[in-house]
Amino acid sequence: MKYNLPSFLCALTIAASAFGLNANAEELKIAVVDMQEALNKFYKTDIEVEKINAMADEKRKSLDEFQAAYQQMTTKMTELDKTARDTLLDESVRKDALEQLQALAQERAVKGQEISDAQRKASAEVMQARTEMEGTLVGEIKETVNSVVEAHGLDLVFDKSFLPKANKAIVYTSANVKDLTEEVISQLNAGAPATSTTTTSTP
Repeated sequence: MKYNLPSFLCALTIAASAFGLNANAEELKIAVVDMQEALNKFYKTDIEVEKINAMADEKRKSLDEFQAAYQQMTTKMTELDKTARDTLLDESVRKDALEQLQALAQERAVKGQEISDAQRKASAEVMQARTEMEGTLVGEIKETVNSVVEAHGLDLVFDKSFLPKANKAIVYTSANVKDLTEEVISQLNAGAPATSTTTTSTP
């Protein structure tokens, strides 16, 4: 059988290149880490979540005061409306009650808008604080992951939880793939206060 020498040499080169790529791929040291699990079990997560919850509670108390004032106006309007409709009362009394009712109705409408605006602002501030908190914690976790990866001399590490989870792409991981999650969590919590808990908490 005769070979076209240039084509044959080209084929050998391609085959050798493919073999080299496969060999390199097999030599890659790959591992995974569950960033969501690390975030849940990081001792600082509980501390920061408590701060966010305290902030939300404080804003809720402020809103409750707005709501109480709004409810008082509603109650007063009911009383004025009853007076304005009572035909047994003097006309001047009914007229005065109606004028007060109309003025209070306008004031109540303004208060209602203030409450609505305050609710939106409070919600946005809590969400912003939560986003910043998660970003800070994830940043610390990444630094720890980098430290662990360098210690193991790894080439490629995937986040098997893929924060945000909508981006999850890993559909299968064999038992041969190193999972760094527990080691990362252990390093993250190495400096935890003695009274700190590391139970699962979703921020």
